Amino acid sequence: MLLIPGPVEVTKPVMAAGSYLCNHRSDEFREIFHNIEESLNYITKSYKSVVTTGSGTLAVESMVFSLINKNDRVLAISNGPFGDRLAESVKRASKNAEIINLGNHDIMEIIEEKDFDKLFLVHNETGYGTAIRNINDVSKAVRKKGSQILIDSVSGYLGYKIDFSNIYAMATGSQKNIAALPGTGIDFLSKAAVDDIYSLDINAPYYLDLKTSLEFLEKNETPYTPSTGAFKSLSVALDEIKREGYENRIKRIENASKFVRSILMENGIDVNGNENNYSNTVVCFKPKGDLNNIIKRLADENIIITKGMKSMGDHIRIGTMGIINSHFISKFLNAYFKIEKINDYVDESEVKCDLPEFLDKNVIEV
Repeated sequence: MLLIPGPVEVTKPVMAAGSYLCNHRSDEFREIFHNIEESLNYITKSYKSVVTTGSGTLAVESMVFSLINKNDRVLAISNGPFGDRLAESVKRASKNAEIINLGNHDIMEIIEEKDFDKLFLVHNETGYGTAIRNINDVSKAVRKKGSQILIDSVSGYLGYKIDFSNIYAMATGSQKNIAALPGTGIDFLSKAAVDDIYSLDINAPYYLDLKTSLEFLEKNETPYTPSTGAFKSLSVALDEIKREGYENRIKRIENASKFVRSILMENGIDVNGNENNYSNTVVCFKPKGDLNNIIKRLADENIIITKGMKSMGDHIRIGTMGIINSHFISKFLNAYFKIEKINDYVDESEVKCDLPEFLDKNVIEV
C-alpha cells in the first residue's frame, strides 16, 4: 500500500492501461490524446493542456523555460524543498529574478509590495505537508496587479478547488491526485499564455518547448515518441475523475487529510503546520519512536511511507492523494498505533472517506 506523496495507488483499469502499446501516429492514439486534452480542459477550465512524457518537474520546467521573456521581472516565492527547486529553475531561465523565502511573511503583502511581471510559486509543498491554502486569493491579487502567476501544483491539483480564471499557467503530474501511473507531466495554459508562447522570442530547450508541443497538439499528437501506456493510463484515470465528480474527489481527499491529522493530534502527535497552511494531500508529523524502525516495520506490513524533507527529516509524511479511502487510512493508523504502543483503534466507518462503488470495486487489494 503506497502512502507516499506520489506515486499513489491506482485502480485495476488504470494499472492495466499502463501496458498499452500502439503506433503514436495512429488515429487510435490520437483519440486517446484528444480525450486527455478535452478532459483536462473540462475539469480545469484551462484553454489548452499540454501533456508530455516525463515527471511533474518536467512540466514545471517546461512552464519556466517557455514562458519567461528576457525582459520579464520575475519573482519566485519558496516555502520548502520543492519551492527551492522551482526557484533554482527560475534563476537558470532568467537573469532578472528575485527569490523570496516565504517563512512567516504574508504572501499577500509580498504581492502588494513587490514589482514583478511574473510570479512563480509552489501551491502544495509535499516536503513539509504545507500549502498556500488561499491560492485563489493570491492568483486574483496577482492578476489585479496586472501581473501573471505561474503555479507548480504538482501535488495540489485536484486536492483543492482551484479557480483557473486568474491563473496564467499551472503544472501538475499524473501520479498524484489524478491517480494515474507515473510518466506524464501536464501544463495547463490560459489563452494569454498560449498567445505569448507563439509571440515571445524564447529559446527553450526543444523537449521543454511548449510552442512545439502546442503545434503538435493541433493534430492530437506529441512532437516525440510518448509513453503510450502512461498516456492510456492517464486517459482512463481522467474518465474516472469525471465519473466520480471533480468536487467529490477534492472533498474525499481533504476529508482524508483532516481525519489523519485530527486522530494523530488527539493522541499527542506533533503535526507540522497550522490551520492556515495545512496541506490537503500530505500529512507530515513527528513520531514518538524511532523513525527508521517505524518505517521498516510498516513496510513489513506492506504499508509504504516516507520521511519528511530537509528540516522535516525527522518527520513522517503520509500521502492522502488519489484514490485514498477509509480502508487505507484505518489500516495505516492502526498499524502505526500498534508500533508506537498507542492505545487507540480506528474503525473504517469512522473515517468517512469512502470511494464511489465503481472505484471501490476496482481498487487493487492492499
